[in-house]
Amino acid sequence: MYISIKNRLIFLLIVFTLLPFVLLRIIAYPRVQADLQEVLIRNLDGVGHKQAELVTSWVQERMKNARVIANNPLMVKCAKITKEDKDFADIVQYLEVVKDEYGYKGVLVSNDKGLVTVATAEEGIGTDISQMDYFREALQGNTFISNVFPSEIPLANELGEKELGMPTMFVSTPLKDRDGVVVGVVAIRVDEKTLNDLMLSLHLGKTGETYLVNKDGYMITESRFAAHLKEMGLVKKRCALELKLVNPETGELTSGVQQCIAGNSGFDAKGYKDYSGLTVLGVWRWLPEFNWGVIAEIDRDEGYGAAYNLNYIVSSVLLVIAFPIVIVAYIIGRKTSTPIIKLTEVTKKMASGDLSQRVDIKREDEIGELANSFNVMAKSLDEKTREVVESEKRYRELFNSIKEGIYQSEPGVEGVFTFINKSGAEILGYSSPEEVIGTKVKNIYVDPEDRRRLCEKLEKDGVWREFVSLCKRKNGESFYAERTSNMLRDEKGSPVAIYGVLRDISERKKAEQEITESEKRYRLLFDSLKEGVYQSEPEVDGTFIWINRAGAEVLGYKSPEEVIGMKVKDIYVNPDDRIKVVEKLSKEGVWKGFVSFCKRKNGERFYMERTSNMIADEKGKPVRVDGIFRDITERKKLEEELQESERHHRQLLNSLREGIYQCEPTEDGVFTWINQSGAEILGYGSPEEVIGTRVKDVYVNPDDRKELVEKLEKEGVWRDFTSYCKRKNGERFISERTCNLVRDENGKAVRIEGVFRDITER
Repeated sequence: MYISIKNRLIFLLIVFTLLPFVLLRIIAYPRVQADLQEVLIRNLDGVGHKQAELVTSWVQERMKNARVIANNPLMVKCAKITKEDKDFADIVQYLEVVKDEYGYKGVLVSNDKGLVTVATAEEGIGTDISQMDYFREALQGNTFISNVFPSEIPLANELGEKELGMPTMFVSTPLKDRDGVVVGVVAIRVDEKTLNDLMLSLHLGKTGETYLVNKDGYMITESRFAAHLKEMGLVKKRCALELKLVNPETGELTSGVQQCIAGNSGFDAKGYKDYSGLTVLGVWRWLPEFNWGVIAEIDRDEGYGAAYNLNYIVSSVLLVIAFPIVIVAYIIGRKTSTPIIKLTEVTKKMASGDLSQRVDIKREDEIGELANSFNVMAKSLDEKTREVVESEKRYRELFNSIKEGIYQSEPGVEGVFTFINKSGAEILGYSSPEEVIGTKVKNIYVDPEDRRRLCEKLEKDGVWREFVSLCKRKNGESFYAERTSNMLRDEKGSPVAIYGVLRDISERKKAEQEITESEKRYRLLFDSLKEGVYQSEPEVDGTFIWINRAGAEVLGYKSPEEVIGMKVKDIYVNPDDRIKVVEKLSKEGVWKGFVSFCKRKNGERFYMERTSNMIADEKGKPVRVDGIFRDITERKKLEEELQESERHHRQLLNSLREGIYQCEPTEDGVFTWINQSGAEILGYGSPEEVIGTRVKDVYVNPDDRKELVEKLEKEGVWRDFTSYCKRKNGERFISERTCNLVRDENGKAVRIEGVFRDITER
């Protein structure tokens, strides 16, 4: 809508003239109002805190009384007492005195089975209370106060009449014998009226009140406005256990009650609807030891009355001042509007985008200042536009310098590339990003279903990290791609784009396949070995009494018959090894994995590994040695080859960009191995500088190491664990890792293995 310069000028004059008053209204007044409101909330919070302390003190006093009764030596008899016992009447009289002296409704004592053995007149002897929470808690050795609940026996109401279902509660404590064994329970039925009087003793203005609420959202003390609530039909007899504190507009618990029974302590200074539909200010404190909440509320209009009055005064003053100012502004606006119109044409040209335009008006007044301001604005906009263009150029150069591919696409299965950096285009076999933009993303997959799975995953979770799929380049060449993708949504939650990072991991996949093939070859080699099985006499000079064919062949004989009868010690290069075996077996009965240097029939020497057992008769006398052995000469050779293979694999691991490491499995464990990339990520020149240092020293928060060890102890693996770490020079970075806990055959943790990468840039 068009507004003339005259009217605009008048408006500006009015605005700037009234600005100090408006600022006073906007800044100073809200601060004063906020201070008043803060004082009220502080006072209200103090009331809630005081009431919570009074309730806690009230409960502790009754718990103390219960313990005093239970500690009376006479009470121990109550666990097994009967009406025929001579002390029964005295104990009942004692309980009656306690009840009347302390103003309780009743006192009872039960045995450890929950049967009431002695009680005051109101309580029934022989009643089974074993299912009551106050009995179970006391039987566990705790002094306990129950929730307020409807009485199971008629109790005197406000009119002195007996009524069933009156609000009541119990304080219970264990009854112990001289040895400290719990033999029963002492329970006191507390008069809830004293708790009501306590909560009603403090008034908050005309509309304020404090009350207790249980975990189900019911008021368990009387409201200050009980009579009014009866008139409204919210309660029939009393508020306790009858009035559920719900917002009448929503039918749900009031905001204060919801916060309170959730275990929170706090306040609401803005106001919420209470159980009667009034907007109130509230403070609440949850008492977890009793499962009660203390709530203090006051009508918002009464609480903020002083602040509202201040608002009326300030608003009235502003209206009185505004009228003459509008008249003066109108007169001045008419006189000064003509030269301002001259600025219109130049301003329109600037608005059309021609920022090279300048206003040529020379005046020594506000109009001249306005013209100068236009010129400064145009110059500033021109410079900022150039900076934005330059910044966009720098960011594109940065993206193109990254080795990983960075891309953005439309969110659907049929979506096309909308952006990709130069590295991404080269990975896909294109010479420039422009060739890729506009092509369908699903065309890069060997299996187009991978695109559908990716879209479904992003729709559900919003992100998919390290998704690996088989893709193809422009020329049809296949390669393995690893990517991390995210779904970008607008403010309404609708998908607008998918953006992510991709890399070619074909070489890594090839290395993994080579390692797998190597492991397969070695496994076949070990599976082809044949062990020798034998029996011999148990003495040092004992002979073979049986051997299998594989064992005979290991020893260089054609058949077992050639071996049977020859001395076992003759196969050792060092005959003392036979003495060691016999002594070890005589002492422990078994020797596993014993390695010795032996010789074949033709004198050829070889390494033998054996496991032997001493067999004894029923009297414990050795009768023979059973054992299994194998020629491990080839294994020794294979171990050397495996060491060479391991060296090759370590070189391969050192060529990877990710950090790979092994460490001790404890919280204070040290690095036992790390590849070159891992050492460089941590800021070291070589793995040797890292090995032997504590792993937890790389964490900014050492508790992250403790959390990782506990997680691995429990689950054995933790994938994509992210933590804040630091390099050797103290520089901080974000690390993402996947770790495994390696255990031996006995289930004992021997080391932690893991892969980590620096994801700070990501």
